[in-house]
This record gives sequence, C-alpha cells and structure tokens, in this order.
Amino acid sequence: MAKGGSVKLSDVLTKERIIIDLNGRDKNDVLGKMVQVTRTSEKVTSETDLLKKVIEREKIKSTGIGGGIGIPHAQTSGVTDIVACLGISEQGIEFNAIDGKPVHFVILIATKERTDSRYLGLLSRIARLFIDEPFKQRIIKSHSPEEIMRLINEKEKE
Repeated sequence: MAKGGSVKLSDVLTKERIIIDLNGRDKNDVLGKMVQVTRTSEKVTSETDLLKKVIEREKIKSTGIGGGIGIPHAQTSGVTDIVACLGISEQGIEFNAIDGKPVHFVILIATKERTDSRYLGLLSRIARLFIDEPFKQRIIKSHSPEEIMRLINEKEKE
C-alpha cells in the first residue's frame, strides 16, 4: 500500500472483519460490535479509543449517507494505519441516516491521521462502490465473508 497512492476497500478489509448478520439494540451497540471485530486487526492498538472516536464522530453528524449505507469513520491514535470493518444487516439498522432510512451496509473506517489523503479517497471510493444497487443486492445475498471479498475485489477492478 503506497503512501499517497489510492487505497481500495480490499486493501484495508479482510474476510475476518466482515460481519454477515450485523444487528444491535441501537447504533452505538452496532458500532461497539464492529469495533470489537475490527480489533482482530494488528493495526488496532486501542479498542477503547477507537470506539470513543467513532461515537464522537457520529454525534457531530450521522455517517448514514443514504441509500442504506453508513460509513462511520474516525481518526484515532488507537490505530497504526487505515483499517476497515464491514457489517451487513438484511433487516436494516436505525442509523439516523440523511434519508431517514435504515442502514444495511456499515463500513467502519479508522485511520491514524486525518491528513492522510488515502483515507479521504477511500471514503469516496466506498460511497461509489455502494451506490451500485445490483452490487448491494449481491452483497446482501452473499453467504460468506469470502464471497463478499470476492465481489468487492471484482467490483474494484471495473
């Protein structure tokens, strides 16, 4: 992963950090579960700090960007490099999204420094990936993290 180069979701996400049946009592509960799974990456040094920063960021403005997508993100000293976790919820999660609809795809992104241009590029790439309705349907219908990684890899090659 070259510094300053563009980062794809497949560069920062692994099958270990894909949650197929994500659910929770509320948004913070869901974010807590996702941070626990993100912790499986050696890039995460402080689960507590990561969760705190993600929740603080959501309080400022919901990262539910509409279209069933939430991209919670945080800049934290609790990670050493960009790391991602993907949660999929067929029934949907109340996320206070801008369109008022539940969120089915939650892509958690954490980075060490906000000035990292790779991070901003990654956020816009993810938004573009998940705008594609047929792609979202294929992801929702997937039965394994391996299958989801394959779909993401294929889509990113387009």
